[in-house]
Parts: sequence; structure tokens; C-alpha cells
Amino acid sequence: MLYAYFKTMNINVVARFLIGVSLVLTSINSSARTTPNLVINHADVPAMKKAIAEKGSFATAFEAVKKKVDAQIALAINVPVPKDSGGGFTHERHKKNYRLMYDAGIVYQLTQNEIYANYVRDMLFSYAELYPTLPLHPKRKKGKTNPGKLFWQSLNEAVWLVYTSQAYDLVLSSLSADDKAKIEAGLFRPIVKFLSVESPKTFNKVHNHGTWITAAVGMTGYVLGELEWVEQALYGLDKSGKGGFLRQLDELFSPQGYYNEGPYYQRYALMPFVTFAKAIQSNQPERKIFEYRDGIILKAIDTTIQLSYNKLFFPINDAIKSKGIDTIELVNGVTIAYGITKDTALLDIAEQQGQIILTGDGLKVAQALDAGLSTPYKFKSMAFGDGADGNKVG
Repeated sequence: MLYAYFKTMNINVVARFLIGVSLVLTSINSSARTTPNLVINHADVPAMKKAIAEKGSFATAFEAVKKKVDAQIALAINVPVPKDSGGGFTHERHKKNYRLMYDAGIVYQLTQNEIYANYVRDMLFSYAELYPTLPLHPKRKKGKTNPGKLFWQSLNEAVWLVYTSQAYDLVLSSLSADDKAKIEAGLFRPIVKFLSVESPKTFNKVHNHGTWITAAVGMTGYVLGELEWVEQALYGLDKSGKGGFLRQLDELFSPQGYYNEGPYYQRYALMPFVTFAKAIQSNQPERKIFEYRDGIILKAIDTTIQLSYNKLFFPINDAIKSKGIDTIELVNGVTIAYGITKDTALLDIAEQQGQIILTGDGLKVAQALDAGLSTPYKFKSMAFGDGADGNKVG
């Protein structure tokens, strides 16, 4: 009977119906997801909890983070009205807040002490009250197409959201339905709307600003169960593929993994690429994101390392000469790459970086280093083409 009904319908109508059913089922499945499930995966949490109770570099890293968080949450929450451009007090305070929420969320996951979850909740409440009242930032650069509200440019707003969406994911299980409704209505939905449909040129831009923004929107989409946001993040606002995260992977890297803005920006842009990719893998492993374009993300991580000498990046473009392989972006990249590949040469780089990330992959790195599994990383002479096809000089 159902077949006979469909047979009388226009094929496009049928297709839209089936797509709609698929999205509904996907959304239902997403709403029932187990948290956390972005860069930190719920399946890794038991082993992480066990590790902090034992001697080792992971436990040492955890105690250092917990000590910093404890010192900060003893102070009053400070969510100031944005006034300053980059480097100013309010700019730096909002940067500290996203990192503090993220770290407090990790401590909550590993201790289940609600003091930390409540701290994140209360700070998110403050942002949910503030954000809907904000105009464009007073220090925005006139004539620019990418102003922010919390920050003078939307790039910083996206970085803030990449971390804050993870913090929310980490404490989500502790929140009541009313808490979630307040935070999502006042903060996450307005900021996603601002960064996406209200900023289409920047969202669809094939550039590191667009990468950070699509990562932020996509990761928030996973947390809130908004799969439409994820699709827009991957394929552009109209989902045509002319913009979005996958287009950026196609165009911003050469086939060897060289980023078109040079080594300094390669390490900076690496963060949203590896972070969002890890979130995609956690939520939709069937996409095989780390295999996309012949493993371009993993190639980019390795290329970033190769584009350094004596632990510093080659200072091409407007690079800060003191930046090197111990930057947090590459620490995350190496950690995630080791979690996927188990390449022991990456442990050599991780050892030189001297930092352990508090994630499931970070635990794998810590345990491998503690066990002395590192093998020498081989730097070698390489020719890197530039441009999507590798034919724009190099």
C-alpha cells in the first residue's frame, strides 16, 4: 500500500520525505548520545580516571591542571562587558574564561566532584545573560566583514566557542533540563546564529577564519543534537560543498599536507582541523574523516613537524619567530595523530614538547612515553608543493 502511494508521488517529493525521516531519526539518535563525545570520548573516561589514581605522567599533568583550576574557582566569576581589542583586559579575560571552563570540565569528568561542574554551569549562565545583549564589538575594525561580539573579530569568537562547546559537553550530564534550556537559548543558539547565517561570507570563506568558525559551529551542533549545523559546517551554509570544512581540506593544503599560508599559520590552523576532525570521528566514524583526501589531516600534522628546525618553525609570512613545535596546536595534533596511528616516532616529538593533554589520546601518549616506547623521529629533505594541486610554486 505504501509502495503504491509513493508510486503516485513526484520522485523529488519522495526523496525529500525520505531525507526528512533520516534527519529525524538521526536527530533522535543524537539527542540520546552519551557524553562527553567530542575530543574527549566517554569510552576513554574510565581509563583516564584510573590513570589519575596511579603514578605516571598523566596523573602529574592532571594534578597540575587541577591545581590551577582550584586556584581560579576560589575567585569570583568575572564575565565583563567587552571593551578592549586584542591584548586588552576584557579580551584576555574572555580567553582565560574559555580555558578555565574547559579545564574545569575535564576535572569534573575525572573526579565527578560537582563543584567543578557547577562552576562551569554558573559561568555559562553569566554568558547566557550577557550574550543576547551584546552589539558588535566596540573595537571592531571598521570595514571588516568579520567583527565579533565578545571579541573584536569573529575569529576569536569561534576559538572561544571551540573550547566552550567542549566544556559544555563535559558537564552536560550534570545539568538539569532547565539549566540546559537557559544556556542553549541564551548563549549557544545565538552565537551559532551570529557566526553562521548572520556572517555568511566569513562562514563560507576558505581561510583559517572559516576553518575555526565551521569547527566551532559543527562541534556545537554535535553537543546540542543539531545535525543541520554539522552538515552546514561540513558543506557550507547552503550545503552545496562550495564552502565548509571539507572544501577547506580540499583547497588549503597541497597533496603533501603543506598549508597555503606557511608553517606559522599551519600550526595555528591545525587546531580547528584536528579538533573538529576528532569530534567527527567520535560522533560519525562512518565519515572516515582521517582518511579523507588520502589522509590529508595526518599528512598536515607530519608536515608541520617537518617545517621546523631546531624545534622552531621556519619564519615565513608574518610569523612570530619564537613559535615552535611545543605550541599547543601541534601538541594536540601530535597527540591525536598518535592515538590514530600508534606511530612511535611521534612520541619523540611528544617528548620534546613536554606536555601531556588530558584526553583519551593524551593518556595513550603518556603511557607510551612512561613505557619508553619512543623511537627517533626522522627529519628529512622534502619538496612541498603549494596549492590544492601542489602546482603553485612551493
